[in-house]
Amino acid sequence: MLVSFDGLGAETFFEDPVAAELTVLKETARRGAAARGVQPAFPSTTANSHAALWTGCYGDVNHITANAPPVLPRGGHTAQERGNGFRAEQLSAETFWVAAARAGFASVAHQPTQGYPFTRFNSAPGAVVVNGYQTRLLAPHALWTPAAGKRMPDGSYLFQHGPASFRVILGKKSVRVALTAGKQAVNVPLAPVETAPPRKRDLARRFSAPLLVESPAPAALYFRLFELDGDGFRLYVTPWHELGSSAPLERIFREAGGFIGNGPTALLNRRVITEGEYLEAMELVIRQMTRHAIWLQKKFQPRLMQSYLPFPDEIDHMWLPAARSGDARARQWRRWGYIAIDRGAAEFAKLAGDRNKDHLLWVSDHGMTVVSKFVRVEELLQKAQLDSKAAYLYHSILVNTTDWKQGVVPPAERASVVEQARRALAGAEGITGFFTPERDGERLGIGGPAGGDLYFDFAPGYGPAARRGAARNRPRGAHGFLPTRRDMQAICIAAGPRIRAGAEWPEIRIIDIAPMIAELLGFPAPATFRGRSPLAIASKP
Repeated sequence: MLVSFDGLGAETFFEDPVAAELTVLKETARRGAAARGVQPAFPSTTANSHAALWTGCYGDVNHITANAPPVLPRGGHTAQERGNGFRAEQLSAETFWVAAARAGFASVAHQPTQGYPFTRFNSAPGAVVVNGYQTRLLAPHALWTPAAGKRMPDGSYLFQHGPASFRVILGKKSVRVALTAGKQAVNVPLAPVETAPPRKRDLARRFSAPLLVESPAPAALYFRLFELDGDGFRLYVTPWHELGSSAPLERIFREAGGFIGNGPTALLNRRVITEGEYLEAMELVIRQMTRHAIWLQKKFQPRLMQSYLPFPDEIDHMWLPAARSGDARARQWRRWGYIAIDRGAAEFAKLAGDRNKDHLLWVSDHGMTVVSKFVRVEELLQKAQLDSKAAYLYHSILVNTTDWKQGVVPPAERASVVEQARRALAGAEGITGFFTPERDGERLGIGGPAGGDLYFDFAPGYGPAARRGAARNRPRGAHGFLPTRRDMQAICIAAGPRIRAGAEWPEIRIIDIAPMIAELLGFPAPATFRGRSPLAIASKP
């Protein structure tokens, strides 16, 4: 059983007081082994670091080089085009669950990045892949109020949520939500916002029962009534995702409920919900992710199971800066979130089964740091008159060579443009350290057909400016920096019969985890696995 916690860094796990709430992970480390840190991909971002975790190789081999990588083949796309690194179209190396399935080990991959659409690299007979993040989003998180709906003569309200319309009928202490085209309906009681974190109570206990919808994509929606006063109300509704699966999942919504995906950060950023209301919705995401994992394991009985949580990445992007600066409210919200994560971990841990037979792995994709000063990289390239010769790729520069569609730089001049870009950036406050595929490719996994030509890091506290103006350039939790930095390193915690209790692994690479899975299960590692299992590394008690 392997679970990835998005954005849970080694520095946070070992050094941040809030990590004391991760009691399940701490206990696993005590009875098993923990790496001091895990080197993610460069840039240390979610899509490419997870791709490296799944495939045992970095983006120079698997071609997922960023959250928004250049699009291949080069001759068919310009150097400025960007794809979606969370999708699988460009993935070019086999995942560990496919390698396991080919060797006869039934596998389930639950909400992995690059899990959709289904290709020969992410799916195979014997491997069930479930992904709702990269399929169609039919409706986003929403907060319904009288102003957002249409009042009907009988006093009810009509709302459109994606392709379906719903009628909200007001009561004294509840509302009833019904599909206008069908008999499905659910009662949503009014309840005050939770005031204490979920140490013992049920997660998301004040949400409605699921409301099943069938067309154009089956799903189960949840509602939370935050306010009801006369004709006024505030009613939150979860998003409507299509759930993609390589195997039939006919009863998953009836038996396990709905898939939520992420928390409603957009609503919180627009101040239409409060932090407490967001945290309740976060609890729902965790509850439903674990319920789906439990359902999948029961149905398919895999020998290898992978699952995922989008936390703490989401909350630390928002609240880490304020918490680090001493804001008591931000610390409280963040701690609440980590308590909820621990509750989810407890449910995942149950799936690991017999401690004498099964192995449990907690991993992550990258760490997190605080950024409050911003560098406008694209403006620096423009000032150096390089904007037609080089394109900015997150934390790197991509030379617009003639092998790209409409490329202008002959291959013989590539090195000269790289040097010009280095000089243009070296003079900027906050940029420090440069790296090239020729010198650092093997160590950092950079370069390749979808990689950059010049990579760079930022000084602590600095980061790249947002592309859409200064309004977004406020202090935030960030990642993407040099993967050997302590604040960017991920986690790897393991326990089971093949893991020596009390072992301390040194810093490993994220590409070392897939070979470890192959060794634990006993299937041959594909030739594209470039890492080395930490089980082969000398460890000390």
